[in-house]
Amino acid sequence: MEARVAASYGVTTLHYTAVTCGADVPDLPFPHMFSDPSGPDSSVPNSSTEIKPTDEDVVRALFEIEKATSKPPEDDSPITLAGNQPAGSSPISWLRRAMFSLVFTTLAVTFVQQWLGFSSRKLTYGQATRSKVNSAIQANAEQLLGQLAASKSGAADEVVAQSAGWTGKTHRSPKADQSILTALNLPDMHAREAALAAELALDAVPQNEAGLSLLKEALGDASQRVWALWMLGALGNRGVDPEHTAKILESYLADPDVNVRASAVNGLSLLGTDETIVPMLDRFRNDPSPVVQERAACGLAQSGMYTHEQRMTAAASIVGWLNDSLFTPQQRVWSFQALRDISGKDHGTDSAAWRNWYENTR
Repeated sequence: MEARVAASYGVTTLHYTAVTCGADVPDLPFPHMFSDPSGPDSSVPNSSTEIKPTDEDVVRALFEIEKATSKPPEDDSPITLAGNQPAGSSPISWLRRAMFSLVFTTLAVTFVQQWLGFSSRKLTYGQATRSKVNSAIQANAEQLLGQLAASKSGAADEVVAQSAGWTGKTHRSPKADQSILTALNLPDMHAREAALAAELALDAVPQNEAGLSLLKEALGDASQRVWALWMLGALGNRGVDPEHTAKILESYLADPDVNVRASAVNGLSLLGTDETIVPMLDRFRNDPSPVVQERAACGLAQSGMYTHEQRMTAAASIVGWLNDSLFTPQQRVWSFQALRDISGKDHGTDSAAWRNWYENTR
C-alpha cells in the first residue's frame, strides 16, 4: 500500500488553516504527518504554543529596538527646561534614558532567548553541537540517507547498521532532513524503520534505556514535549521498551494542549504496536479537536508504522462507524478516505458497499 503521506487528510502540509476545535475542516486530503518534530507545530489551533517569528523577524525587531534606544533627536536644538538647562543634561533625563535602555535591553535578551532557541533541545537534549560533529561521518550519513530516499537496494540495511555510530557525532541538516522525510513517506516499511533510526541518531538519542531516560526528562520541559513525544514513538519502534513507551504516550492523549495530544497520537502511530490501535481509534472518534481526529485517522490509514493487517483491524471499527449519528460530516469524510487508503478500493460514500468489502476481505 502506498503511503502517500505527503498528500494526507485534512489541512495544509506544515501549517494548518485557521480552524477552531469542533469546526468543520475543509474536505482535503490528509495533511502531512511528518513535519519537523523539533519544535511545536505553530499552526495547531487553540494550542498554548504561540506562533514563532522567523530569525529575520527577530533581527528586524532588534534593529528597531537599537534605533529606539540610540537614535538622537531629529531636532539638533536641545529642549530647554526651567532655568534654560538643556534636557539632555538633566539628571532626570539621563535616568529616564538609562531606564529606557535597560528595559529594552532586557526585552531584547528575552526575545532572543525565547525565539532563537537558547533553551531549545539543540542545546539541552540530544543533538550534538557543531564542535563535536565529525565531518566525515556527517558526509557519510547524508550520502546514505540520500540513497535511502532514492530507494537504493541495501541502503536501509546500511542505515540501520551504521546509524548507532552517528549518535553524538552528527547533526540535523537540511539535506539529511529532506532525505528522512522522503524515506518516511516510502511504502517500504524497512525504509521507514531506517529513517526513524537515523532520526534518533542525528538528534543524539541513543537507542537504549539511556535514550528513553533522556526523552522522559525532555517531557518535563514544555518546549521539548512535542519533539520528545515523536521521538518516544520512534525509540519504541526500534525496540526500546515499547510497552512502557506506549503508556507514556497514552498519558498525554488527554492533555489540554491540542498540539501535545496530536503529537502523542503521532508517537503512537510511529510505535505501531497492536496495543496502540484502540487508543488511536478512540482519539479519532472522541477527541474534541479535528486536528487530533485527523492525525489519528491518518496514522491508522497510511502514516506511521502499522502493518496492513493492523490497519485492517482498525478498518473493522471504522466500517462500523460509517452511519454513526454522532460523527461529524468531516469525520465521515475521513472515514471513507481512510478506508480507501487501507483497501486500495473506492466505494465512495456507500456504507453498505464498504461493509461488504470488509466482510469479503477480512
